Amino acid sequence: MATKPQKRTGFSQGIYSQSSTRKEEIGTLRVLRDGRKFRYARAGAGALGAGKVNVAAASVAEVIDENCASNHAIGDFIIEETITAGVAYVEDQYAGGFFQVTDATGEGHMYEITSSSAGSAAATTIILTLANPIRVALVKTTTQFSLVQNPQMNVVQTDVEENMATGIAPIAVTIGYYFWNQTGGVATALGSDTSAIGTALVIGATAGAVKAIPTPLDIDMVFSLGVVFGTAMVVGEYTQIFMTLD
Repeated sequence: MATKPQKRTGFSQGIYSQSSTRKEEIGTLRVLRDGRKFRYARAGAGALGAGKVNVAAASVAEVIDENCASNHAIGDFIIEETITAGVAYVEDQYAGGFFQVTDATGEGHMYEITSSSAGSAAATTIILTLANPIRVALVKTTTQFSLVQNPQMNVVQTDVEENMATGIAPIAVTIGYYFWNQTGGVATALGSDTSAIGTALVIGATAGAVKAIPTPLDIDMVFSLGVVFGTAMVVGEYTQIFMTLD
């Protein structure tokens, strides 16, 4: 849980391995002696390539601004709620994510989710276990909520630069597998232009690649994932960069 101290030793999965089962909490930060940083992540709908950037999955409308179907009292840890049918979700898809109160009674509060039930596309209920108890009572039909996945859950590759980068996979990752996603320090990345040393980088024109941040700056493109260092990038080749997501 996020309220626990940061884990420093005793990790159950190697940096260069993948797993079909979850061995750490999603989003767990791991820092190596050489300064590189990694977050525990899960690959989403597509396989991930080594040295390629991945991004956070888009939220689905079926779990955004839903009306509470029940009252939830102060102190509740386990809540059952109604969501709109249409999207299937696996067990613990929202573990490491958040239950956000978006409107009316209790609004502005956010609760970390430690576990969530599975459901088919026809399902309209979900059971959530929270890391901390409800602080302000939630009111049936009045309070609205959203379910937010951890950014490291179901990451994908894309060439849409407006997406939020979540890391670079250090290995090839199978669909639905768990892995350590690099977020900081020296990394290798696929270049899509000839950015010079010191250039800030964003998602490139090729899925998984990086390119120079556009100039003049576009308001939705100022989220840099790192900088070029040591040598200029080469189109279509993997180049050293210094990541700054963490």
